[in-house]
Parts: sequence; C-alpha cells; structure tokens
Amino acid sequence: MAYNITVSQISGQDQWLSERYDVVAKAEHPVSRDQMRGMLQALLAERFKLVVHWETREVPVYALLVGKGRPKLRPNDQSSAGVINPLTPTGAGGTELRSGHLVFRNESMSDFAWALSRMVVTGDRVVLDNTGLRGTYDFELTFEPPRRPSGAEATGTATSIEVPSIFDAVQEQLGLRLESKKGPVQFLIVDHVEKPSAN
Repeated sequence: MAYNITVSQISGQDQWLSERYDVVAKAEHPVSRDQMRGMLQALLAERFKLVVHWETREVPVYALLVGKGRPKLRPNDQSSAGVINPLTPTGAGGTELRSGHLVFRNESMSDFAWALSRMVVTGDRVVLDNTGLRGTYDFELTFEPPRRPSGAEATGTATSIEVPSIFDAVQEQLGLRLESKKGPVQFLIVDHVEKPSAN
C-alpha cells in the first residue's frame, strides 16, 4: 500500500515479510492518496527501520488495453473532491459478492490494473494500465475463479454454469483486453528491516 505495488514486487529480507502486525494510524487532516503513501513510508521507516531501494526489471506482464470499439464502462458521477483512502485490497480490489464475481465502484483504470495484478488467475504477473482512460468508472466482472482444491467437487458445490476466463471476461464484459508481453516493472528491494519496538 505504501509503495503502490503488489506483494510479488517485493523481495529481500524474506524472513520478515511474513510477519504480521496491527498498525493503527490516523492523519490529523484529510490528505491525498500520495500524501497518505508518504506518511505510511515514514511510519515504516521510523517504526520498522525500513530501508529500501528500487530496481527496474524487464519481466513478463499483462498490458491492459482498450479493445476494439468503445469500452463498456459506466463513468462514475460522484465528486472526487472527498477524502481519498489509500490503495488497499478492499478499496481497489472490488467487492466480491461471490467467488468469481467482482463489483467495482468509482474505480480508476490504474487501480483496476493493480487489482488484476493481485489475482491468482493472472499468474502473479503485474498488469500495466495502457488504456489511456482517465476518470473513474462503475462496472462488474464475472469470470472463472481459481480451481478449488481437489475433492471440492465431491461436496456438491460443482456447477455446470459456463463462465469465461478472466481474459475473456475483461474483453467481453468491459471492452478491454489483456495482452501478454514483456515490460519494465519496478521492484522494491528490502535492504534492512527490524521488528518494531512496543508502543
């Protein structure tokens, strides 16, 4: 969240990256998303002694592009003047009504690309927003979820309803497309981190 990346873009000091903590923090006044990220970075540096650097690598990615014709997206008519929350899995990952069905509200294409990057069905590849679309949109997406562990079919939960792959769903339902290619991706390398002291 603090660095606007996915987990797959972080490396180094792996023994600490699986640790979990509750962090409670509050800004004294409304701030922009960029200001919130800066505050989170400062908090990590102060409390966790976090030291990082960036590396750019050419890796397999998916480019999110506009398909043939016009995108099937409904512009969001809400004012963007309100308080903007930091980018979080719940804030930009869509509201999941059921497995394989996501509802997005007031979503930018860059945030949608970030959400796609987090999905197992895209194979942990980073998705780059190459749509050129500005503004925010309301839309839904229904696709085939990741396969359940073996034996799930025996529980009677299997269904015969045909649902598209994430790639077909993005194209058919949103008028966008995911194109496999190689591209530059920034990786955050953790040089140093410590367990935080107690409050």
